[in-house]
Amino acid sequence: MDSYELETQITELLQRLDLRLTAQRQAIVRQILNMPGHFSVEDLFLALGNRDVHVSQPTIYRLIPMLVEAGVLREVERRDGHGHYEVVRDQMHHEHLICQRCGKVIEFVCPAIEKAIIGVCREYSFRHYQHSVEITGLCQDCQKEVNGNGS
Repeated sequence: MDSYELETQITELLQRLDLRLTAQRQAIVRQILNMPGHFSVEDLFLALGNRDVHVSQPTIYRLIPMLVEAGVLREVERRDGHGHYEVVRDQMHHEHLICQRCGKVIEFVCPAIEKAIIGVCREYSFRHYQHSVEITGLCQDCQKEVNGNGS
């Protein structure tokens, strides 16, 4: 799904929720669709700082949960007490490796994990909407720094 289609979907969502499409909300939505990779509310707020429309952090904090609940955004990690998000597009579901030292996020696809989750849900007659797998540890670069010799 391209950015125009997603923006239209989000606009329709806001209308269904009886929320006006204010200039601030429109600026937030457009910036979200242009954010590279994962972002936090703070990242989004800073990126919006260069706009003609003033957007407050509380406005962003109120809109983000609605977009997550609607399936437009996915919370991909919580680091330092802050959520990090990504836009949900028509892409293959992926999981995350998160370096605890530098914060680097590595996305990966693992059909075996997907199959296992589907199997567990079936076994417990559980209706699955979404899931997130995060594996924390040290990336290759940080391991080299910690070990001092790269071994």
